[in-house]
Amino acid sequence: MKGKRILVAEKDDATRELILMRLHSRHHKVFEASKSSQVLRFLDREVLDLILLSSEMEPVGGKMLIQVIRSRSHLMSVPVIMITEEHKLTELMLSHEKGFDDFLIKPFSPLVLQLRVNLNIAKTMERVEANALTHLPGNHAIEKIVSKKIQAGEKFSVLYIDINNFKAFNDHYSFQKGDEAILQTARILVTTSHAMARDGECFIGHIGGDDFVVVLSTEVEEVFARQFIDDFDRIIPTYYNKKDRDAGFIRVENRRGKMENFPLMSCSVAGCTNLYRNYANLREIAEDAGEVKTFLKSQPGSHYLQDRRSSPIKKLDEAVHILEPEVKPPKPKKHVDPLGQALVSTGLITEDQLSAALKQHLQTGHRLGQTLINMNLISSQDVGKMLEKKLKVPYFSLKGWIPDPAIFHLFNAEFIFHHRVVPIGVSEGSVRVAMCDPFDLRTLDAIERITALKPVPYLALEDEFEQFLEHLIPETDSKVETETRKIL
Repeated sequence: MKGKRILVAEKDDATRELILMRLHSRHHKVFEASKSSQVLRFLDREVLDLILLSSEMEPVGGKMLIQVIRSRSHLMSVPVIMITEEHKLTELMLSHEKGFDDFLIKPFSPLVLQLRVNLNIAKTMERVEANALTHLPGNHAIEKIVSKKIQAGEKFSVLYIDINNFKAFNDHYSFQKGDEAILQTARILVTTSHAMARDGECFIGHIGGDDFVVVLSTEVEEVFARQFIDDFDRIIPTYYNKKDRDAGFIRVENRRGKMENFPLMSCSVAGCTNLYRNYANLREIAEDAGEVKTFLKSQPGSHYLQDRRSSPIKKLDEAVHILEPEVKPPKPKKHVDPLGQALVSTGLITEDQLSAALKQHLQTGHRLGQTLINMNLISSQDVGKMLEKKLKVPYFSLKGWIPDPAIFHLFNAEFIFHHRVVPIGVSEGSVRVAMCDPFDLRTLDAIERITALKPVPYLALEDEFEQFLEHLIPETDSKVETETRKIL
């Protein structure tokens, strides 16, 4: 069995070392996590073949992490082996949110571990059709989720995404570079889904090659498409060398054996929704999307177009409206561009540096501000001040800040971890909260429901929040142990 990419999440050092030793000896690429905050970063950043997850992770337990894993479409086909102790097995099996594929009971032998790993990887490869490169769900899973929505009478949208001029890029720069561009496209889709929709509301599938499908709510379809195009057009050109990027095209031999100029890669995003037509199956949706996509690919550059036909017509372009990428609505508040564009406009970084940072941001899963800091393009203090000025939200530095333990009763560790928020002070009728996303209305509403206090948001930088989690949450975890099951 070829080496696989395996995440080992186990807080006990001895158990984790036993697993790592066995997996490394079988030439697997292993990612290790001793804390739940590390697990979450790997889930968003890495393509995985298998997850070994302890039920005793801290500060967020294994059962909650299972819900996070299963809410991400790119992880739906990844088997999860839960590691637990025998006296906790009954509780685990009776849990309504079990979501795991297999389990290991401590203590276990290296041979049993290897057998479980091999069986789960083999079983998944046989039963699940996932793309080998991106690990996103394939045609069978796409058809299944669309059929489920149709049968339930849900209103939904489907986006068909195709990369224009991909073959020319692939031929000119090599298959390896082509695979990197496809992986980057998948990362952009996954990142956009996290920003645009709640967990589980956005499904991303990979038909194959440079064709992707997104199934999502009708309310976010247009914003998702525009945001994806914006990030795609900013990041994908960085895969060309400077000469080709400046020229705006590459010279490649065409199918007739003659040299031809091919523009840089762009994307066509064709949208279909059952708001205007009652679809019976995925095939009907694909047929309409195919017509829309054909029309789009005849246009230069990247475009999004939604098919709004409710009855047969003669000409497609009479029934649809092409939405040029440069004519954009206000950006959603979770988008990273407010910081990037502000830094460019003030001359602190260049457009090329911003594009490179966005590319690295998608590859690593780090926030844009932290990526710019890691690249030594800007200081942490500059990021905080710039965001404060641009977003009109006061910046609160968590670096070195020691909170009053008394305020931790307001939120449990689960809530702090999942919503990226920490209470920093309480006054009569209000609670001040440091948030990685101070515009997250759902979290602000939840805080008001939980505390009966009016939340006053402050901006917290992602890297400072991560350091806060690493150093302070474990120390106070015993005080919130009984509260960690109370999730919204």
